[in-house]
Amino acid sequence: MRAIVAEGFGDPEVLKLKEIPKPVPGAGEVLVKVEAASVNPLDIQTRRGDYAEYVSQPFRLGVDVSGTVEAVGDGVEGFAPGDDVFYSTRVLENEGGYAEYHTERAEIIAKKPTSLSFAEAASMPIAASTAWVCLIERGRLKAGDRVLILGGSGGVGLFAVQIAKLTGAYVVATCRKDAQGLVKELGADITLDYKASNSWEKLDQHNGGGFDVIVDLIGGDAIERALKLLAAGGRVVSIVDQPQPQSLYAGWEVNAEIHLVFLSPNADRLSRLGSLADRGLLKPRVEQTLPLEQAADAHRLIEAGGRTGKIVLVTSYTGSPFGRKHFVFLSQRVNPF
Repeated sequence: MRAIVAEGFGDPEVLKLKEIPKPVPGAGEVLVKVEAASVNPLDIQTRRGDYAEYVSQPFRLGVDVSGTVEAVGDGVEGFAPGDDVFYSTRVLENEGGYAEYHTERAEIIAKKPTSLSFAEAASMPIAASTAWVCLIERGRLKAGDRVLILGGSGGVGLFAVQIAKLTGAYVVATCRKDAQGLVKELGADITLDYKASNSWEKLDQHNGGGFDVIVDLIGGDAIERALKLLAAGGRVVSIVDQPQPQSLYAGWEVNAEIHLVFLSPNADRLSRLGSLADRGLLKPRVEQTLPLEQAADAHRLIEAGGRTGKIVLVTSYTGSPFGRKHFVFLSQRVNPF
């Protein structure tokens, strides 16, 4: 089968298309004929060697997969050849979605939403699951809360805005200026240009006495700054590495909670997100698809920044850009959960 393999860490040029043996599912595993695999920042970090101590060389990338079940191993129940599925792999343990076939444990795989293309489904697992964990599982967001999403136009941010709005929260999001219209369309009540010199001062003006939940998708000194905008008992939830010391004093004054999130795959969570997508309540956005052999180009696009939506590799490329989408949103509140 064809797969993208990296012989060592480095620039995108280390990603090479090679012929390797087709995997065989072991006990409890499913063999998936991959149709699409989205490209995530985690892939870029792994490729350049950020997690070198956990990765043996040569290595493969791709933690978001959608495709069709080809075969199942001993003891697998609930899946059969021909089932369309999507999932995120065991991170830093079983990457390899940039390929024509992939095996994964059945327990972390979910049925693909029927309303979504393979490319759209592949854009969801890591990003949508991370947004859900940040807001619902860790942030405990509820109707009437005020939430601030720092980085609302990225892969996780676009899902976070939608999930936050579905809960009935008041949503403020920072994003690129050229993405403010989209982020508002997805549900943000207020959007602010994160590059504006006075962006943090403007956030203070919109905090309404303090945000109940703040989601940090940007890093830097965001946690220290966010703590100054929290309501009493508020939660700051971050998915970003924290390499530099930050003052947490402002959090002490409001009895703040700080959560650092590293996602673990969960099929039940993914099924719930897929159900929201099938009901038209959660809209994935695929900015561009590229053929498998252009994995290096996909990485360059991610590293260049300015993305609004996901870049997805497909094994059967048709040239469809999956670019601009028309979004239709319900005008009345529904219970999404």
